Amino acid sequence: MKIAIVTEYYYPTLGGIQEHVHHFALAARQLGHDVRILTPAVGDDLASVGGARGTSMESGRTQDEQDGVIRIGRSFPFLSGGSLARASFGGGISRRLKEIMRAERFDILHLHSPLMPTLPLAALRLSDTINVGTFHSAIGHSLLLKLFAPLLQRYVDRLNVAIGVSETALRSLRRYFNADWRVVPNGVDVSTFASGRRRPELDDGRLNVLHVGRFDPRNGVDRVINAWVGVRRAGIDARLVLVGDGPLRERYQAMVPADLRADAHFAGFVPGSERASYYASGDVLLCPAVGGTFGIIALEAMAAGCAVVVADTPGFRTIIQDRVQGFMVDVERDVHCRELAERTGQLLTDDVARRRCAEAGRRRAAEYDWPQVTQQVLRIYEELIEKSGRPAREGDHP
Repeated sequence: MKIAIVTEYYYPTLGGIQEHVHHFALAARQLGHDVRILTPAVGDDLASVGGARGTSMESGRTQDEQDGVIRIGRSFPFLSGGSLARASFGGGISRRLKEIMRAERFDILHLHSPLMPTLPLAALRLSDTINVGTFHSAIGHSLLLKLFAPLLQRYVDRLNVAIGVSETALRSLRRYFNADWRVVPNGVDVSTFASGRRRPELDDGRLNVLHVGRFDPRNGVDRVINAWVGVRRAGIDARLVLVGDGPLRERYQAMVPADLRADAHFAGFVPGSERASYYASGDVLLCPAVGGTFGIIALEAMAAGCAVVVADTPGFRTIIQDRVQGFMVDVERDVHCRELAERTGQLLTDDVARRRCAEAGRRRAAEYDWPQVTQQVLRIYEELIEKSGRPAREGDHP
């Protein structure tokens, strides 16, 4: 099959959608499919990658060629719902999309966050092939969305299948839109995260409390710091390792008490090729994020054999059972992060329980390995192509 993935979010920015698109495309190509990624160029200072996908324009172009990436328009960041969102702008986006679609004749157009401006909406409007949309985020009650729902329904109607990464992601969407809804989860590169080795600077016999994620308010880095301080005040010798970066970094650094600053390791941005070594170095992943629909960071940590303490949210409940892979905490009720600290300390001081949770996590993560998840999506493509009566491009299917 010849597949086009359309997304506002791709490298050099980092996040769950970017990882989803990259690893699905990689797995589909390994099965013999022709995959292109249509996404805007990113040139602002908030791009997450300093070295993972190339540090120069020339190396960036080379990496795009290897990844089958076609850049259309330019991506600009803006704040939305306590997080950094993006939309593409630039003259000629529609014209460029038309040229690409006419030249490539894709069998499938797969749009991620298909109702978000600008590129997915434009591609969906112009598409003359089979359209699949994946929704990654839940939508809260919104008067504005309710008003615009009839207009957006016209775009939803152009989707042959609408996928949610979890029931949590679809629950709110069903309130506003009618579609052929399916659930296909996010995936995890199990072999990569399972093969990580502890970093020398973090392998000195001390315990490590790990957090991985952008420094967005909803990711709860402030809760992580407060919980770790509670762990230390309880007399447990554990280092804090924060992997991620963002405009709030200075604020979070200032939250660390002066007497503990030497033990709070702000790693900053970490290239994807190095992230597995941080998961391997973590004894407990602390992830009290709210608002997510799946919990990919926790899944990556579990694949690496790291016990977890996470927020008790629908997204995390998709993949985690309380007291099996770790602990779940109602962070909205735990205002002072005392329970987060207590549960983290419990795992740090009980080697048997920590190893038991780590092994349960490995088994759970194996259910979401990318080859399995990719096959679920490809079966949907094949079903839609069969229904349409048009054969996939000859020679592109193994």
